[in-house]
Amino acid sequence: MGITKLGWYYTVFNQGGQLNSHTPPQNQRSICPKCGYDQSGIIDTWNDQCPMTGRCSECGLSFAWRDVFDPLLNDLYWYAEHARSNRAMIRRTPGTLVRLLNPIQFWNEVDVAKPIKLRTLAVWVLLTIITTHVVVSIPLGIGLWGRSTSSWGSLTILEYIDQYSLYGIAELTLDALFDPAMRTWISTRGGSGYSLRFQAGQRHLIYAILIKPIVFQVGFVMLWSTVLVAIPYTRRVTKVRAKHVIRAILLSVLMLGLSFEFTRLIYGIMMWMGFYWNGFAVARIYRIVVPVLVLWQLIYWSSVISIGWRVQPWRLLVVLGTIAALLGGFALRVYVFLASTL
Repeated sequence: MGITKLGWYYTVFNQGGQLNSHTPPQNQRSICPKCGYDQSGIIDTWNDQCPMTGRCSECGLSFAWRDVFDPLLNDLYWYAEHARSNRAMIRRTPGTLVRLLNPIQFWNEVDVAKPIKLRTLAVWVLLTIITTHVVVSIPLGIGLWGRSTSSWGSLTILEYIDQYSLYGIAELTLDALFDPAMRTWISTRGGSGYSLRFQAGQRHLIYAILIKPIVFQVGFVMLWSTVLVAIPYTRRVTKVRAKHVIRAILLSVLMLGLSFEFTRLIYGIMMWMGFYWNGFAVARIYRIVVPVLVLWQLIYWSSVISIGWRVQPWRLLVVLGTIAALLGGFALRVYVFLASTL
């Protein structure tokens, strides 16, 4: 079944098969959703009708022609990257994060035919990480206060703030945001008032609480990014636009950032509950959390290539890329460990 060539620019078929009025963007190029190859040559061969589906002669992707003429038809109602306002972005965040926990489901829906809006995605990733960091800092700050209670006698948080005013608020806030990377305290200057002092955190705590739980993932993401971007053979096999690679990296970095915040949350809860010095309890939690996070990255990148990008053949690329990423993650973790002992 076909419709006239001119009609494509004024009508489209929705999923229910009904014919609706629609005007695609005037500046929309007719390119393959995956590799970006110009499809205008094929379109020029049509006389009075066009097919409903086509295949890219460059990368072999099968697609619906309506997705080529107007990619906005593929906007996902739950996906934050496709939000057209800040309010919609906030409203779509929970649904996006829940689906992202299952990479197979996520990339089955966010495939190469879905529009890419990198600026929106980058802003959303940054705001999500910052917001999560601020929210996690609340229980972390309470835990830090519990650890410091012995130093301040019987003072409560409100009494402490009342005594030191803005300096007390600043100290509690900065400690919650940056501990254990940085430590803040109030110094008295005789009868002239107070001042804030700053000091780098203890190296072993920075390594154990912040770096160790995520460093393997950092190396994993770095090596997968290198494999996909810097190796000519990989680029020829995948045949995807740079935008697709950047989208995958941004979403992977998002989960890396959220896993970092999760380790801070555990750290704060342990102090809050009085288990700060129980290194065994923290270590047991990390032995569960870290492998789960690494496993998520394994499934994520495999799903990106095989499901999201529809790379054929994909098995060899996934195996080689995974081996390289695992070696990269292991090498970076060993390097950071050795550096922390110097």
